[in-house]
Order: sequence, then C-alpha cells, then structure tokens
Amino acid sequence: MNVNEEKLLKSGFTNAELQKIKNNVESYGGTLGEAIQDLANKFRVVLWITSACLMVFIFLVLFSSKQTVVGGGLSLLIAVVIVTFIQPPVLSYKSWRYWRGNIN
Repeated sequence: MNVNEEKLLKSGFTNAELQKIKNNVESYGGTLGEAIQDLANKFRVVLWITSACLMVFIFLVLFSSKQTVVGGGLSLLIAVVIVTFIQPPVLSYKSWRYWRGNIN
C-alpha cells in the first residue's frame, strides 16, 4: 500500500497522530505503510472480539438465568473495554478507515 503523509492528513489524521506513528516507526523500525496496516489489523481484531462477546451475551440472554446474564454481561463488557483500550482506539480506527478506502 502506497502511504504518504499528505494522504493520511487528507483522510483525517492530525499532525500529532501522524507524529506518534512516525515516532513509533523510528523507534521500532518498519515503514509508515506497515504501521498503518498493523493499526488497521488491531482495529479489525477489536471488531471481531466485540462481535464474539456480543454473540456470547445473546446466548446468555436466551439460555441462562438472570444472575448469569448480569454477571456474564458485566464480564463481557469489562473484557471489551480492556481489549479496546489496550491499543490506541482512535489511531487504529482511522488507520482501518484509511486502509479500507485505499486497498490496492
């Protein structure tokens, strides 16, 4: 994927966010395109985990007691919050949106 700073700025990244990505690339190696791809993949993982947790919650509602639904629902909510904030949610979303719109 051909990624440059101008395209990223036009797609909604701020200068501060772009600087964070460039600092990460300088610290750990790689290219700007690889960093964007990695962030997009992290967002996709969050979507899959959230979807799986939602499906488990639906099964809990349909087939479990009220106590199990409350406890399981809170546990799943906490899990989704933790998974979401382990990675940078705004950067990964913007990277996913950019990647989705610019697939070669």
